[in-house]
Parts: sequence; C-alpha cells; structure tokens
Amino acid sequence: MGYRTTWQGALCALVLAWPAWAQEPARQPIDHFASLPLLEGASLSPDGRQVAALMNLQGQTFLITQPSAGGKPRGILSTDNREFYFNWAKWVNNERLLVSLRFASQRGFVGTVETRLLSIKAGGGEVVSLVRNPLTSGGMTSQQIQDRVIDWLPQDGQHVLLQLPEPGSVLPGVHKVNVNTGKRSLVKAPERDVYQWVTDAQHRVRVALRDDDGKIEIRACDPDGQNWRTLWAFSEMKDRVWPLGFGLDPQELYVRAYHEGRMAVFTVRLDDAALPKRLRLANPRNDVSGQLLRSPLSGEVLGLRSSSDDQESGDGEARSELWDDAWRAQAKAIDLGLPQRENLLLDMSRDEQQYLVYSSGNGVPGEYYLGDRRSGELALLGATYPKLEPARLAGKQVVSIKARDGLALNAYLTLPAGRRLGDSGVPLPMVLLPHGGPHSRDDAGFDPWTEFLADRGYLVLQVNFRGSDGYGYEFKSAGLKRWGLEMQDDLSDAVVWATGQRLADPARVCIVGASYGGYAALMGAVKTPELYRCAVSFAGVSDLPDLIAHESDYIGGRAAAERMIGRAWGDRERLRATSPALQAERIGVPVLLVHGTADRVVPVDQSEGMAKALKRAGKAYRYIEQEGGDHHLSRYAHRLEFFSALEVFLAEHLKPLKSVATATP
Repeated sequence: MGYRTTWQGALCALVLAWPAWAQEPARQPIDHFASLPLLEGASLSPDGRQVAALMNLQGQTFLITQPSAGGKPRGILSTDNREFYFNWAKWVNNERLLVSLRFASQRGFVGTVETRLLSIKAGGGEVVSLVRNPLTSGGMTSQQIQDRVIDWLPQDGQHVLLQLPEPGSVLPGVHKVNVNTGKRSLVKAPERDVYQWVTDAQHRVRVALRDDDGKIEIRACDPDGQNWRTLWAFSEMKDRVWPLGFGLDPQELYVRAYHEGRMAVFTVRLDDAALPKRLRLANPRNDVSGQLLRSPLSGEVLGLRSSSDDQESGDGEARSELWDDAWRAQAKAIDLGLPQRENLLLDMSRDEQQYLVYSSGNGVPGEYYLGDRRSGELALLGATYPKLEPARLAGKQVVSIKARDGLALNAYLTLPAGRRLGDSGVPLPMVLLPHGGPHSRDDAGFDPWTEFLADRGYLVLQVNFRGSDGYGYEFKSAGLKRWGLEMQDDLSDAVVWATGQRLADPARVCIVGASYGGYAALMGAVKTPELYRCAVSFAGVSDLPDLIAHESDYIGGRAAAERMIGRAWGDRERLRATSPALQAERIGVPVLLVHGTADRVVPVDQSEGMAKALKRAGKAYRYIEQEGGDHHLSRYAHRLEFFSALEVFLAEHLKPLKSVATATP
C-alpha cells in the first residue's frame, strides 16, 4: 500500500517562524514539546469529501474544514482558550457540524464543568445553539451538560438524539433535536436514578443505566418499548456488566464483563431470560477496551475500535480489532503501509470507500491519514507534532519490575538519545513519572512529557503500579483504598530497581506527576525522602479527607471517593497519615507545586493547602498558581509555563548531563 501527502504543505504554511535548531544542536526547543497538538479530533464527512479537525496554533484553537482531495484549510470557528475550550466536532451531515464546548463555571458554592452544543455550517456561519433554555420565574436557566449525543441518526441527517436533563434537574431524558433550528421533542422522559440511556440500531431507547449511590442496575425493554426489566445489578467491580451497544439484531446487546479475570467483550441475547453471554473478544493478559465500530452502510457492528495486539509486547504494532472479514483485511493492509504503529480506524464515509486513520507509535507522534479503498492509497492529512525532529525522539523500552511482595509490574523506560537498555555507562539522573487516575495506565505510545525529559538528559521511568487499569480485576482492585501504601511502595521499589541496575544515579532522582501522579510525588517525598532529590506536583492531591469532602458536593461523589480512597470517618487515621499536607514536616526535599485556579477535577485548594503546610514546616518549595488554568493544561501558555518551570527545577536539583548525544540539525 502506497501513500501520498495532501494537507501537509497547507498546514505547514500556517505554522510561522519555527525556531532554528542550530543554536543548541543537542536540545529541541521547549515549545516543540509544550505545544498542544497541531491537529486533533479529525472527522470525515459522510460523503468523504471533507475533513474537519481542531488546529492549535499560536495559543488559539481553530475549528477547520478541508477538502479531502487537498486544498487550503478554512477556519470556521476559533477560541483563545480563555472563555471556553473545544471538546469535539463531528459531522452530522455533509453541510453541517456539531461542536461541543466546555468551560469552568460554578453553581451555588460548587465548581462545575459546563458543556454547550453548537451546530455550524461547514463553510462557516449559521451558528445555532442546540439547547435553548426556557425562562422561569427566576430568569434564564440552563442545563450543566448539554452535549451528550447518544444517537446520530445517520440516515436522517437533520436530527440527533440528545440526552438532556430538564432545567434545574440532573436526571436526563432523551430528546430528538433538529440540528438546523434547535427545536426538540421529548422521546423518553427522565426516570429515577437513571443517568444514561442507550439506543438500539433502529434508534429506539432500549437500555437505562441506574445508579443509586453506587449500586448499579442495567435495565432494558423489548423492541416495542414494553417490559422494562433489570438485566444485571451490581455494586462490586468484579460483577460489572457494561452495555456497549446493540447489533443490527434488536435482541443482540454487546457488553463488557470479566472473563478469567480480564475485561472482555460479549454479546447477550435479550430474548433469552438466562441472558447467555457469547465471548467475542478477550485478551489473556490485558483488559479489552474500546467502542463499537458500526458499518454506515448496514448498521451492523464491524468490530471494536481498539488495539487488538498485546500492548505489552513493546513493538508498538496494534490495530482496530475487526470481526468483519473485508474490514479485517483492510486493517491488515493499513498495518503493512504503516508498520510498527498503532493504526486506529476513526471514521469512514457513508459508502465505506474512504476512511480516516489515526496512526502513532513508540516514539512516533500521531498522524492523520485518509484512506481510499478503491485506489489503495493512504494520504497523510497532517501531524500532531510536526515540529519535533523524529530522529531525536527516544521512544520507550518495556521492562518488568518485581515489587517487594513479588507482584510483577509493567514499566516503561525512556532513555536519552544515544543510550539503550543494557548499555554500560555512567548512571543517569532519573525522573520517576507516575501516571494520574490512579485507575489509568501508561503505555508504549508517544508521550511529549517523556520525550521532553529524555531530550533534557534524563532517564524517565513510568510504572503501572497496582491499581492501574488494563491488567484485570485483581490488579486493579489491589489499589482500592491503598493510596500512599502498597501503591506508593511499588513506585519506591521501581526506584530501587533502577538504581540497582545502574541505570539511575541514586543521588539524582526526582519524582514528578500530575493529578494522582502529583499526589504520589508528594507522598514519595513524605514516605521515602531518602530516595529523591526533589518532587514536582502538577494539580496533585494533598489532603485525602478534604478531597472526599469536596467530592461529596457532587451526586454519587462521596460513595465513589470512599470506594476508591477510604471512608471519611472510619478510615480517618489512615487518611491523615497518607495525606502529604498533613505530614509536611516529614518532607526533606525541595518541592515544586503548580495548579490552575479553574481546575474542576482536583480543586486548587489542594495545592494551596500544601504550600501553606510546607511554609509552616519551614520546607523548601515553590508554588505557581495558574490563573484560569484547568486540570489538563489545555491552554498553551500554561503548558509552556509548567514545562519551563519543570526544566529549571530539575536542572537545579538533578544537574543533567550537558550533552547526551550529538544530533544533526
């Protein structure tokens, strides 16, 4: 399979005044790593003639459209990422896009993230707000979340099914909304404790997900809308059965559930009272995740939009797992054309002759390609990080580490250019980089954080500590209520392993993280200060009892927080002992704290409280508060500020090698 380029020239013309590399040949400029992806969120129009995407450029984000055959991209909407951010944009027909916006707000004394849904012509103009709120005696009201499209009605093209609560409520009903006018009609009324609805392939509301303070019920009805009944009820993770969607057969439901300790995909017959599960996709080592991929021609499920190969193999080769024979063959052809990468099938035209692929890999920043099944060509539409020089990117190496209790931990090493695992040489300064979540995971994919740190001369170690996602029920549940305990010990054991292997210099190790990773960084400085020279927390948790109290302001928040972290009263002594802000006197290394004032995931007072505790204890620290910053460093200025502060802080305390490898400009 050959490939050609169409968009690259036009996109590059929009990127002005790229800094020259000749001034510092062994280092790439910091803004090349700190920038937001140049392109993200691409989607293909139903007729395959246009592509829409979000473009981040010079601190602004543009919604652009582009003829798929080539030509100049056209900006149709933009934001400076101060008042609002783009969530996503998707074609609803060949002439119109739906666009989701998000922004930080407040309802009463509770901070919120709000979303709004717009409809806009692909050529620009005719912007319609799809949720128009009625006036009440108290004035204009609005729903917090307004962008949950549960069915795109692709054969209709003029309407979508939108899950939307009534003003002043949080329980959603389902509305049929005209994308040209915003006029809507109620299809399914709200029900007690139901927070999510699922439609079948014939666009009928068929499944309700009920959440009663952590007790989940999956309810379903017959195709005629009658005979609502409970299919499954559970409160424990091991009993979880989660609906993914229906097949073309209205009695065939796809679900995710545990199979031999790993999440797998099944189909279930709803017309059989015994609800027998038929296994469709499983992995003996990892959980299966992803979304159903449906044929725009037939409406049948083609497979799962997910990696099919074992991610722990470290070869970076993965693809969508497809059950349809023709598309399975197409996926294999894509993998041949773009080898040693994860090639994710994102979208396809209504006639299934054109398709959109997101391709990335180990040390390979993501790229968008347009495929043509008739010609067999792949056209490069654009890259996410075109400024980064591929030859200077390090990539990751998979390693396995044994925790002190014998548990095997999957981990990733990123070494500076010119160094490989197993090479003899001087041990390097190291950054331990625990992931957020904590129920998420690191993988072998491209990561601008690790590449930036390796470019600056550091060895980077990422560890999927117990509680991380993707390794089955036992591994994930081992992290419940173990913040600062075995989860933290896994990170400590990883440092001991790296220094014992003479990869890392034991006198030059820093722990750096964001969100839960920020908590782990602070807790590492509390629990094992002898292992680290410094700690960096971006948007990190510092006070567990206070976090549980904060989560209690949200529906279901207290139950979820207590399942994950612990009981606010019953576990109060353990929670205090594992709260860095309440143990600041034990910290013996310098700390860098960075937090945004508009963070709605971890409130900014978690870092404010940590800074005050460090000051009272007489500890060395620096605190940077980013005005209007969110939990995801969504604004370029904030990303650049954080990367710059991180670079200076690490250089001060770890003193990296001045030059690790010689790079050719």
